[in-house]
Amino acid sequence: MKLTRNTIGRLSVALASLALSACASIPPPPANMPPALTLRELGAIPGVQYSDVIEATGAPSIASGDIASGGVLISFPYRFKHTAVLTEDVIGFSMTVGGVQAPTGSPGYYAGTFRSVGPNASAGPSDLWCFLPSAAGGERTNICLLRSAGSLAAIAPTRMNPYLWRQFAAATGTFDYVHTPIFERRDIDIPGDLRVEYRFERWASNYVRLGEYAVGRQVGDLTLPINQDGVAILQTVAGTVRISRVPENDSIARVRTDTP
Repeated sequence: MKLTRNTIGRLSVALASLALSACASIPPPPANMPPALTLRELGAIPGVQYSDVIEATGAPSIASGDIASGGVLISFPYRFKHTAVLTEDVIGFSMTVGGVQAPTGSPGYYAGTFRSVGPNASAGPSDLWCFLPSAAGGERTNICLLRSAGSLAAIAPTRMNPYLWRQFAAATGTFDYVHTPIFERRDIDIPGDLRVEYRFERWASNYVRLGEYAVGRQVGDLTLPINQDGVAILQTVAGTVRISRVPENDSIARVRTDTP
């Protein structure tokens, strides 16, 4: 089952059913569970991807001239808009995941709200929070937790890029679980060279395909439609660029900026 980012303006999302038959009885929700972020708090900009999660912290670097496949079209530094610190240890709940998965003091950030797609989708809020246990002496480098409205959170697939999430699917159709993370919202700096890149991959008959990267790791592929002038428009939190097709050479792209 695949989970995709929630669309702007929708309050309700859906989450895959919990597969917990091999686990102990589910505990009651904790009284101090942090609430989900509201749409107002997210401050998303319609049509601008990740605008609910990140904001640019500097001017973008935009390519000039011809860009071959693999070349960077636009890149920019960013920060997470919503950050937090764990005030309690995150403890594993699944039989295959036990003990402390992220210690108190681990910094973290909001990584998006997701909904499940498919015949087994069920209603319920599901926001994703990622924490960096190693920054507080933990064994894991990072852990991303999809919170339900109950007492548990699903561990998102570790093969994904933890610094930017667009969509994902469980590796085996089920998730491992922890007790829901208890954290305090704080304005903190997340360590690392936080930078987003969009790289040109190839043209197709009616779209351009880009590679999307965060902190040097690929997030996924992005396809943008081409208008009648042979131009695709990419909107980012750092501004908008127009990606032009070159009639005499289909293996390159050209970029020019628009006013955001």
